[in-house]
Amino acid sequence: MLRQLCGLAAAALLVEAALAQPAGRELNDTERLGRALFNQSCRVCHTPPSLNAPLYGPALNQETQRGKDDVLIEIIREGSPRMPGFKYQFDAAQVGAIVAYLRTIPVQQAAAQPPAPQPPPPVSRSDRERQQREAD
Repeated sequence: MLRQLCGLAAAALLVEAALAQPAGRELNDTERLGRALFNQSCRVCHTPPSLNAPLYGPALNQETQRGKDDVLIEIIREGSPRMPGFKYQFDAAQVGAIVAYLRTIPVQQAAAQPPAPQPPPPVSRSDRERQQREAD
């Protein structure tokens, strides 16, 4: 059990490191600000809370909204049916910084996140009764 927990913790740290610093180049000041704001307000829904947990919102990367910055800015500011708007929390420069940071996240990082676990198939009444008899 402890070995499994250590393995999950190590995997979570790898995901954390991958999301914290996109590969390929050093972030500029605007992108670093965007990363800090993303981690503060967006990460809770757009990155998995644990290794096998589903996301609340979609994974974000440089291809989000097909690379259209104006659409992404509008969604961040005004929100969507499933996401609050941040127009009162972030000014235009801060929203732009978040978009600049998202444009540094490669697509494969978002694709590497595990799919949501599927619920077990339903068990018929006769199977439940049989399992209960075998357990007794």
